[in-house]
Amino acid sequence: MNYKNQFKRILRISIKPIFAFTGALLVGTIIFLLTNVNPITAFSAMFGASFKNLSSFSQALVQTSPLLFTGIAVAFAFQASVYNIGAEGQFLAGAIMATWAGVSFYNLPSIIMIPIVILAGAIGGGIWGFIPGYLKAKYNVSEIITTIMFNFIAIRLIGYLVKGPLKTPEKNVPQSAKIAKTAILPTIMEGSHLHIGFILGLIIAVALFIIIFKTYFGYEIRAIGSNPKAAALNGIKVNKTMVTTMIISGAIAGIGGAIQITGVSYILYEGLSPGYGYTAVAVSLLANSNPLGVIISSFVFGVLRTGASAMQRVANVSSVIVSVIEGTIVILIVVSNNISFNNILNIFSSGEKCKIDYREGGL
Repeated sequence: MNYKNQFKRILRISIKPIFAFTGALLVGTIIFLLTNVNPITAFSAMFGASFKNLSSFSQALVQTSPLLFTGIAVAFAFQASVYNIGAEGQFLAGAIMATWAGVSFYNLPSIIMIPIVILAGAIGGGIWGFIPGYLKAKYNVSEIITTIMFNFIAIRLIGYLVKGPLKTPEKNVPQSAKIAKTAILPTIMEGSHLHIGFILGLIIAVALFIIIFKTYFGYEIRAIGSNPKAAALNGIKVNKTMVTTMIISGAIAGIGGAIQITGVSYILYEGLSPGYGYTAVAVSLLANSNPLGVIISSFVFGVLRTGASAMQRVANVSSVIVSVIEGTIVILIVVSNNISFNNILNIFSSGEKCKIDYREGGL
């Protein structure tokens, strides 16, 4: 493959996310102008909060971490056309199990304690993913509905636990006791909250990419995602693979919840997640459900979240605008799936002038 074809392949993969992100920034610019806000000042504050220095960059990576795990989880399920909208609940289920392990096994050394807590998170998330997956495979119950309902169950379950069984006896507030010191993740940078859990997320992303695109199991997942009936005719156990996919997807999100407890909060409380699991859907869509692409897209959303408060402070703009930008990205990703970018791509392969091709589905 020559460099020209490689460049065209990279462009083909990245053109839709670039279109969506650029369009979202343009919408944000229009909103700023309509509200008499200087877009340069606003965006400078937003992105400056992540790239001002090494410390601010590390904080952006901390914000990226939960989005990385939940984004990978959603992307993995999407590969099999299993629409896991329950990464939020699976993330919280993992956080619950990690907290329980972190306050129960108090005297174990870190080398044993940390894997136990992370494994507990994976089990919690895996169970939360298994049930909707089983209902989908056995009774054809929509996984969209069940995973969303399980999100609310996890949220309410945390509310019950931090006011009851897991409530700290030391404070009259709805939160758990602090996990053992040996369960706390080491930081990568001194003086920052950037922990080794982020490195684990990168490793899982690479591992899942290899599984999806380089193994027979990954072939089965993609075959089911393309055409379940054809996959079944070729001897693939569709229901079993769907359930397995949901278990793995839930486990990854659950690990994300465990990482949040052991690397950032150290306690379980209501409102632990500001919606990481829901944002994960946008993260996955922007990455075209590619685990390696999720690394980039989760960082993009991490930067947006990091810069929200800075933009509000410096430019006097509500941080809600970040949610508008995130929502616009999702809309434009969906729109881009109905647009043909072949003419643009052909410019780079043939050097010919772009001719507009009016065909069904876009240009």
